[in-house]
Amino acid sequence: MVAITMDMCTGCDVCIPHCPFEALLPLVVNPGHRKHQKRPVIVVENNCVGCLSCIGSCPTNALYEIEIPVAASGSPLLHDSSQPDVEKIQRWKRNGIGVA
Repeated sequence: MVAITMDMCTGCDVCIPHCPFEALLPLVVNPGHRKHQKRPVIVVENNCVGCLSCIGSCPTNALYEIEIPVAASGSPLLHDSSQPDVEKIQRWKRNGIGVA
């Protein structure tokens, strides 16, 4: 699976079209404690299948692979039960970003 280092994410959104499963989406609101002006991208763990298509696209190397535990009863990305609000990205309709 893929994880992201939030402090390294600049919010450039380059990784978003590289994910065929829409597992990378930007937060709706930029958390106030960030040094970057743009809102970060997060990994939507329920959509991530671990294909690693996105990792090489990140210019700051914020994306990295994590192992799935042997007894994968839960995602290692789940730190709490609530999913932050993310912005939906227009991918497939007119003027959508498509895929890389």
